[in-house]
Amino acid sequence: MFRIRILFFLLFYVLLEDCTTVGFHRESIRTREDFGKLQTIRVCVWKDENVSKERVSSLIEAWNDELALYKLKADVSQVKVWNRPGWTGFAILEELYKAELPENCDRIIAFAGVRMTDFFYQIAQIILAFFFIPVPEVLGAVDGYTGTRGYILAHTFSINQLFWASPSDTIVHEGYHLLGCGHALFLSKCYTRIKELKDSNLSGAAQTDHFFPAVNPKGGYFLERKDVNFFFLGE
Repeated sequence: MFRIRILFFLLFYVLLEDCTTVGFHRESIRTREDFGKLQTIRVCVWKDENVSKERVSSLIEAWNDELALYKLKADVSQVKVWNRPGWTGFAILEELYKAELPENCDRIIAFAGVRMTDFFYQIAQIILAFFFIPVPEVLGAVDGYTGTRGYILAHTFSINQLFWASPSDTIVHEGYHLLGCGHALFLSKCYTRIKELKDSNLSGAAQTDHFFPAVNPKGGYFLERKDVNFFFLGE
C-alpha cells in the first residue's frame, strides 16, 4: 500500500508540472502549407559555464529536426560563455530583456546549467506534492512580446524532465515560441504564423537588414533588428 501511495504522489507531482503545450501536430493541415525554400535563423547562444558545447550542439540539433518540417534551420552564429544569474527563471529573463540583439543574430537562446538551488527546489516540490500543494517548475521560457529571446535548462535533473519534458523536448517547445506561436491544443494556427514569418523574411526590409522577422506585439512583424532593440532598450 505504501508503494502505491508513493507512485500516486509521484504521478500527481508530474501532472502538476509544466502541462502547457504549443499544440499537437495536424499533419493533414501542415502538408498542405507551402513553406517555400530553406531559410536560416541565426542564433546567439549564451552557454552557461557548466554546460558543454556538445550539449548545446545536441539540443540545437533536436530543434533543427523539428524546424526541418517548415524548411527552416537554426544556425549558431555566436557563442558567449555566460554565468546564470539568480536561481529562478525570472532572473534569466530579466537579463535577456536587457540584452541587445547583435547584428549577426535573429534570436538569443540561453542554455542554463543546473545549480544546487535547483536540487533543493526539487526536493521541496516532491515534499509539497505529498500534501497536494503544487509548486511550478519552469524548464524554459521565451519573451512573450517578440519571441526573440529565451532560455532552457540544459541538464536533466528533475523527475518532470525524466517523465514529461526532457531538455530536447523543451527546446522544441520554446522553439515554437521563438517563432511567435502561443499555447494551443493544435499547431494549426502556428503553421500559418510560421509561413507568414517566412514570407515576411522575403520582404525588402528584412533582406536588407539580414534579419529573420519577429512578432510585433502591436501587430504585424518586426522586419529589422534595430526595431526589436528599440522595443527592449529604447535606444
